[in-house]
Amino acid sequence: MNLKKIAVLSALALTLTMGLMVFGGRRVQAAGTWYVNSATGNDSNDCLSTSTACKTIQAAINKASASDTITVAAGTYNEQVQVNKTLTLNGAQANVDARTRVPSGESIINNACSPVQIGADKVVLNGFTVQGSTLSDPCLNTGIWTNPGFSGTHGGHQILNNIIQNNISGIELDNDGTFPTKVQFNLIQFNNNPGPGSGNGIQTNFGLSNAVIDSNKFVGQTSSSELLLFGSSPITISNNTLDVGIAMFLSSGVTISGNNSTGNTVSGTIYVGGAVSGVTISGNILKNGVEAIVVEDSFAVGANSAVSVNNNCISGNSTNGLRVAPGSYSGGPLSLNATGDWWGSASGPKYNGAGPGSGDNIADPGGVVAYTPFLTSTTGSPCAPPSVGPPTNKDQCKNDGWKAFNTPRTFKNQGDCVSYVSNGK
Repeated sequence: MNLKKIAVLSALALTLTMGLMVFGGRRVQAAGTWYVNSATGNDSNDCLSTSTACKTIQAAINKASASDTITVAAGTYNEQVQVNKTLTLNGAQANVDARTRVPSGESIINNACSPVQIGADKVVLNGFTVQGSTLSDPCLNTGIWTNPGFSGTHGGHQILNNIIQNNISGIELDNDGTFPTKVQFNLIQFNNNPGPGSGNGIQTNFGLSNAVIDSNKFVGQTSSSELLLFGSSPITISNNTLDVGIAMFLSSGVTISGNNSTGNTVSGTIYVGGAVSGVTISGNILKNGVEAIVVEDSFAVGANSAVSVNNNCISGNSTNGLRVAPGSYSGGPLSLNATGDWWGSASGPKYNGAGPGSGDNIADPGGVVAYTPFLTSTTGSPCAPPSVGPPTNKDQCKNDGWKAFNTPRTFKNQGDCVSYVSNGK
């Protein structure tokens, strides 16, 4: 090999090495972590370490690339956060269940004009407190806002372990179904500031599909825990502690299971309000309220159909356990399956104010409800007390009752419990 050829090969090798260094550096940055600290940061920093953190969350988002992670230290961030690329945002309480943690050392996003606005696909928001929405249009009336149709995206957000409080509404949750979206382990409370949608913990105004709303705690809303408009299959609302309940209109393919409501003062803890089809209501505790389940066509948008109500604990409700308004249900006599429920009495429910039983009343002037056979004891129903001892499966970990067991170990969140069970304890 002559010297000229060796020189050419050496030059090519050097070029390739430099290229790998440059592009390799970009790859590291593109999959990197950016740091934010309201107390010590500066937005002119590179934000790539805790000692050179950004001061604002938005500055880190602007510097980041898709698939990066933004790690936000405890502190108060008085800013509007606009997430316009696929990112994971981790607050100081990331992966700590917001329902049971003591609020301390929080990463607080506080803004009067829609504190968090998500305009990209598959964004993760984990471990924050989001608060302070007070301004109506052109602000977006909510603590966390998503609307894929507006931003030209699809959705697929993961809203996890957040305290969402003191907004007009808590979350505007919309998803076109392309990617699954999940809202889980959040404390959603006191979202009642004046404005459109006030008093809703979660609301869907622009369509929701392929969604799970699971294991959240709702406290102190005045309108609804979840208001669902234009929902389409599949949607699962499960294992939540409700304050004012779930209302749905113009929706289909909804599963409502394992939720707990005690002492609700509104008519219809679960409210099926018109043009709703394919709804499964099972395994819920609906106790000591006014009306547990209501089926109506309150805005004349269309009759409801294919609603099933099975294996629920419906007990102690002052007016009705189940009410189906005349003309609001399509399907004919005995087409609404409400069998296998506990109605608060071994003799079963009252029916249209009379016998056969002495339990909660079923108001059914149209004769569409089939309620026999019913449970004659709480055994096998959600009303049954939990078994004694540590959990034996992951489902038991989801129950709010499993917070501390009769063992030397105390479980602070669901993750602890699942880990305990999976390790064969």
